[in-house]
Amino acid sequence: MQITAEDRLDRYWFTSFCNSEEIDRIISPKNASDFLLQERANIVADHMRYLRVYMNKARITPNWSFEGSFATHHYTEVIKNLSYDDTMKCKNITFGDEFSSDVNGYAKLNPTWGRIICLNESLQFFMKFCNLALFDFNCDVPKAIRLNALRIAIRIMLKQESMDFFMDPRGIVPDEVGFKIHSHIQYELQYIAGHEFAHHLCEHLNDKNISEKKVLSFDGKEYFSSVYNTSQKQEFEADVESINRPQYSVEEYNKLLEGALIWFTSLELSEIVQDIIYPSSPFSFKTHPSARDRFANLLNNVNISIDWDMMKQVKQIQENSKWLKEVLTEDLSFNYDLYDFYGSIYLDAPNTKWRGKELIDRVDYY
Repeated sequence: MQITAEDRLDRYWFTSFCNSEEIDRIISPKNASDFLLQERANIVADHMRYLRVYMNKARITPNWSFEGSFATHHYTEVIKNLSYDDTMKCKNITFGDEFSSDVNGYAKLNPTWGRIICLNESLQFFMKFCNLALFDFNCDVPKAIRLNALRIAIRIMLKQESMDFFMDPRGIVPDEVGFKIHSHIQYELQYIAGHEFAHHLCEHLNDKNISEKKVLSFDGKEYFSSVYNTSQKQEFEADVESINRPQYSVEEYNKLLEGALIWFTSLELSEIVQDIIYPSSPFSFKTHPSARDRFANLLNNVNISIDWDMMKQVKQIQENSKWLKEVLTEDLSFNYDLYDFYGSIYLDAPNTKWRGKELIDRVDYY
């Protein structure tokens, strides 16, 4: 078959960050996984910052795969622990992280490929900097570093922080700090993925109750999907079923519960910002319960081990959150300009312990 100039042009957009087999799937999707890959690739090809990140990843990673660069462990761990019947019910669900404006997860319906469950690819970075701000560590983390970490997290939520952490990580953290930050992120993500699967398993997803929603707005481009609507009651139920429905061991159950409580604490910080920047009428209908209410509902409906000492850590994180809420509210009042430009901010000034050498765009990374 003769390859036309148009075919070559279509392939050209993806050659710098996808392998040949992936490009075949993107150009002509045959299933829902191909469609999800196409959506991801189109967003990367549309935006130079994303494109530069994935070009760099492809350049330095042996046996590179664009699709393989998206983590799936937080989804597969949920499915692996479901009963046989529930596993069969999820058999036709497609899942994967995607670029989105929503600091959360969501389920959508494609008329050709069916239900797709997605988490925002940015969530892992939001969680990383929130955890740095919130956690206690064995070494001292100055309050100024915690505030800057929180600023970065909030800017990620506002889609103002450049998503190029792979090339410009914003600073340096001690190994023990980095280990503790990242050790909880897997369970936070797994909890959110489980929440979305729970909506499906609890039959909350009604194909007639769908809205066309803007899932991403970036660089003047907008992306829309048909997203399922759920009630506050269903949100509470999915929160609980995310932990109770899979047949987790006691150890993993506790880790998931801890991750969920950390997640809701972080989510409450983002809600404070949303309420300040985009205040809604007190009489307006809210589709989701508050993070604080979801935190309390979860604690009232799960099994807490008598000897579970992790609750002490969660309570300390909540205490730290109280200080951060006050600081964040004040910071938004006096330093709003720090949240209102697209670019990058850092943990500290150049040539310091928490920053290291200043990295110059197009000089130190490309």
